[in-house]
Amino acid sequence: MAIEISEINCQNGPNQSIFKPTSKPLREGKLPVTLLSGFLGSGKTTLLEHILTSNHGLGRIATIINDIGSVNIDAALLREHKVSNVEERVVEMQNGCICCTLRGDLLEEVAALSEDKSIHWLVIESTGISEPMQVAETFSPEFSEMMLMAADDLKQEMEKDEDSAKQNAKVQAILAKGGLPEVAFLDAAVTVVDAVNVFNDFETADFLVDRNDAKNVPEEDDRNISDLLVDQLEFAQVVILNKIDLVTGDELNKTKALIKQLNPTAKLLTSNYSRIDLREILDTKMFDYTKAALSMGWLRSLNEVVKPETEEYGVGTFVYRARRPFSPKRLWETIRNVFVVIQEEFIDDGDDEAEKEDKNEDSNASDGSGEGDVTMDKDDRKDNDGEEKQPQLNPKKRLESKKASKTFAPLLRSKGFFWLATRPTMFGEWSQAGVMLTMTGGGKWRCEMPREEWSDDPDVVKAILADFEEPWGDRRQEIVMIGTEMRSGGEKRLQEALDACLLDDQEWKKWTKIMKSVKKGLRTMEEKAEALEEFFEDGFEDWQDPDDHEGHEGHNH
Repeated sequence: MAIEISEINCQNGPNQSIFKPTSKPLREGKLPVTLLSGFLGSGKTTLLEHILTSNHGLGRIATIINDIGSVNIDAALLREHKVSNVEERVVEMQNGCICCTLRGDLLEEVAALSEDKSIHWLVIESTGISEPMQVAETFSPEFSEMMLMAADDLKQEMEKDEDSAKQNAKVQAILAKGGLPEVAFLDAAVTVVDAVNVFNDFETADFLVDRNDAKNVPEEDDRNISDLLVDQLEFAQVVILNKIDLVTGDELNKTKALIKQLNPTAKLLTSNYSRIDLREILDTKMFDYTKAALSMGWLRSLNEVVKPETEEYGVGTFVYRARRPFSPKRLWETIRNVFVVIQEEFIDDGDDEAEKEDKNEDSNASDGSGEGDVTMDKDDRKDNDGEEKQPQLNPKKRLESKKASKTFAPLLRSKGFFWLATRPTMFGEWSQAGVMLTMTGGGKWRCEMPREEWSDDPDVVKAILADFEEPWGDRRQEIVMIGTEMRSGGEKRLQEALDACLLDDQEWKKWTKIMKSVKKGLRTMEEKAEALEEFFEDGFEDWQDPDDHEGHEGHNH
């Protein structure tokens, strides 16, 4: 019997169902879940139509639709579509993003669906601005302990707040049982991408708010398109490259090669109108949180020998490595005009703040260099020509500069960690997608950590020691570069550009002397770091010492 979805009465609440009896045996065990990600316009909605209208013989498929807008356009489209052999149940969630504001709703919906054993599969459509890793955490046993802790916190909140008690009672009960891993499991994370726009999205200065209705993007959400695309591609177990009829054969091969570099282990499907065999995304048994978190191409490149001949269709990779620190000043000069440099601002509210301010005033007074654009004082963001020193204030100009740069134009993605001369105890995290470069403090070098804080696993210890090299332990530069033209001069140009940022022989001699000194005033690592800061100009944002930070308070996005 054919049913018009548009005939459904939606006045009784956001959650509606469509189903008819199925002859398939009832499901045994936990509910398998497929997470569907992709930008607006990639073909997600078309794939959902395909799922809902196909005579696939897979049993009943429930679908949770998450539309960040106040009007569920995707759901309205589905309601207008004629459905044959309807065995699916459609649940709409009204108010937005799964991974944050509606995670409680997601818990309730999935838990409720899991109790219906006539439902064999669940497909969750995340919004066009969702990061799949954060949604996946909801289903991962690795986070069960965190969910139990959240249940305790929520219980305490409910005891103090009557409104919270009414609103969160079901969520608290689910969390107290261990959360969704007790009733459901993630079978696969699937990302749909538009073959026409993959490379375009690596060459854009757009942020999420630029491509979505401003009211649909939280005010504090300052993520950009390139970074989100990378997140969705690198975490997926299945990538659907859609709209392939709109690109040439060479363009298709180049895009496939890029996806393979970003995520070597993902199953790559091609389609028009999102027409695929649904068995390719259902019952895959491909998801494993730890493997997914370690499957990114950049991480695999760090741990494997990358052969020069691995470049396919002009897309290749190499790992930049060095055993000297970067000059902060020269590194900044190299990246500031060709990347939107995104940093986390760390404000130290400790008792020594006044002392630091006095020191900064003394340092600024004695400097007097007046070098304009090569000076990186945080309170002086203007060049002599009036140009803003903060790249994020003019992303389009940085994009133009990157495109014009023979060295950096071909670089699509880079990820790894870096070593600044002024920060001998900590490494920095480097993550670049397109014109966007995020640089933040990572953690302590292993050589700066007591051995008792290392892992007890002999294999892990062996891997750590493999990165050590006397006399400076595991301090090093290690950044994976993915881009075009690597074998035709691109790798050489990038290597030379970053090598020029390393300390030269004279600077390295001074750095080594300070680090090895046992003179009074240079005996502790803190004293050595202060001496290095006086010698080398460093205008990057301060990094928070991991020893001063307790716990992870949630997703910062």
